[in-house]
Amino acid sequence: MTLTVEWTRGNDLLVVAASGEVDASASARLQEGIAAAHAADRPASATLVLDLTHVDFLDSAGLAVLVETASDCHKAGQELRLVATTRAVLNPLKLTGLDQIFTILDAVPAGSQG
Repeated sequence: MTLTVEWTRGNDLLVVAASGEVDASASARLQEGIAAAHAADRPASATLVLDLTHVDFLDSAGLAVLVETASDCHKAGQELRLVATTRAVLNPLKLTGLDQIFTILDAVPAGSQG
């Protein structure tokens, strides 16, 4: 399944939603989508929300993008939140201990749509 990345802004949140598989061949697309959203987010939102509810597969390359994104957000003084509800995303996060590092939500915060 092809990975798609879309973003919206609202209430000082930048929401980046990914759909599909985040594997070695698609991780660059996720990274590029996040970078494009950041570039368009002016003035910068206080919080970046990565909506992964429609991600069907997440491998180590995808996890690396999440860790890099967290580092970038930290450097920019921006909070990062992950929205993850499926085993495909939660299991790799738990297996690597990243579920203890990231703030994981069950849904995109209310009022974040444009």
